[in-house]
Amino acid sequence: MVAGELIRKEVRQHWVQLLLTCLTIGFWIPIGIWTHYLELKNLKEDQYYADMYEINFEFSDPAFFFNVLIITLAIVQIGNERSNGSLEYTLSLPFSRQSIFLFKWLVGFGVIFISCLISFGLSALIITNTDIYSDNFISYFTYLIEALLLFYTLTLSAGAITGSAFAQGLVALTVAILPFLLFGLYTVQLEAITGPSVLYSNEKFYEVISKMTPLTYVFFKNNFLISKDYITPIIEILLFFAFGLYIFVKQPFERNGSFFIWKPFERPVQMIVILLGILGFSSFGYLSSEDNSMIGYFIGAAIGAFIGFIVSYFVIYKKKK
Repeated sequence: MVAGELIRKEVRQHWVQLLLTCLTIGFWIPIGIWTHYLELKNLKEDQYYADMYEINFEFSDPAFFFNVLIITLAIVQIGNERSNGSLEYTLSLPFSRQSIFLFKWLVGFGVIFISCLISFGLSALIITNTDIYSDNFISYFTYLIEALLLFYTLTLSAGAITGSAFAQGLVALTVAILPFLLFGLYTVQLEAITGPSVLYSNEKFYEVISKMTPLTYVFFKNNFLISKDYITPIIEILLFFAFGLYIFVKQPFERNGSFFIWKPFERPVQMIVILLGILGFSSFGYLSSEDNSMIGYFIGAAIGAFIGFIVSYFVIYKKKK
């Protein structure tokens, strides 16, 4: 009873976004394959184009656009609802907070799974009944489901700790690039202090950091599709879901419009923003100065500290109406 009511409420409330997401993800790739086939069919008599009857899904592009749709859906489900007050109404209904978050996630998961299943089925039907050869077909769709679910869970969980749609999107984007960002800043800082870093040439370490970075799974034009690492994104999905569920159940709701729902998050995050500003601008000053001068390093660090403080103050402490 609870499941049915919550799912029906979620679908009625966000049916436009859900339908648009399902149709786009479900039919974009099959339409692209069919269009590609018709174009090649017209060139069938030309031997020069004979080897173009192949689609390598490793180099398929729509994953980025699909993730934008999924992120938007998650922001609409929590950030927009919080901004217009409808989330408070939902929380006043006789449902537990745990159930509300769980079934919001299940609706998103259902849209992702059903749309990818439609896309997979139609694409397989076209490929089977034509003379197009496909490569990395199953691997691509496996990664696609994991990538979409990863970004959806990350963004939905970001909505659990933030008080506005803007804050939700910004936190999700920051977490998505954070491991790679920290790795890049660390290598530059190490080079500035001790000389060229061996980490630049350590491909294994670079690969580990890349696989830990959610943003990696948006872009399939790399070797990670071939490496078939299905485990890391699943672990991250579970961690983000558990974190978001815990925060959503325990959070206060009287600070809607603030950057963070939990006030204790504000000061530590401000310190992190200032630190990233110092590391980022000092790295830029070091790399852009003549002969990698330490003068540029310290000037960049001072500018980064100032900008980090200003940005963190106005973003985190200024309540959005």
